[in-house]
Amino acid sequence: MFGSVVLGIDPGVSRCGYGAVVAEGSSLSARACGVIRTPPGDPLPERLAALQVELEGLLAELRPAAVAVERVFFQVNVRTAMSVGQASGLALAVAARAGVPVCQYTPNEVKQAVAGYGAAGKAQVQAMVARLLHLPEVPRPPDAADALALAICHLSAGRFRAAAGVGGGFSSPPPAPGLARAIAAASEKEHR
Repeated sequence: MFGSVVLGIDPGVSRCGYGAVVAEGSSLSARACGVIRTPPGDPLPERLAALQVELEGLLAELRPAAVAVERVFFQVNVRTAMSVGQASGLALAVAARAGVPVCQYTPNEVKQAVAGYGAAGKAQVQAMVARLLHLPEVPRPPDAADALALAICHLSAGRFRAAAGVGGGFSSPPPAPGLARAIAAASEKEHR
């Protein structure tokens, strides 16, 4: 059976961020984070195959209870949108094949859950990720911080779904008790 880890995926073919968060009581901690890179000069099928192998390895190693993937919501650059869409679809398929429940969140949903404001700036969200996970500094590179934010968002959404008695079409890990208090306390520190 999968553990209490939630794996966030910030999809991309060149840079695919990942971040695993563990909820223990009201405390959150980062278990792993980083970026999977593929060589831009390689043919797309080879890059996607390499990304698939890396994602499968992460799922086998981390054994997450759920995977949270950023939803491709809107992109001005069509080429970027296609690339993100391909990586996103690959992450969804890898998780589904492994039997791990998957949920997708828009960037605004992540910002709302992590920073308390759906239009928060990237720096503000990354600072909140560091605070919520008790990290000495903002995780680098930004793709890894974004993936951690996705995992935090999923844990927060699970808490709200459980409170409302609503299922999301998948079984989420147990909600993190006190997550709203932790976010509020970190937000309060941010505004001082």
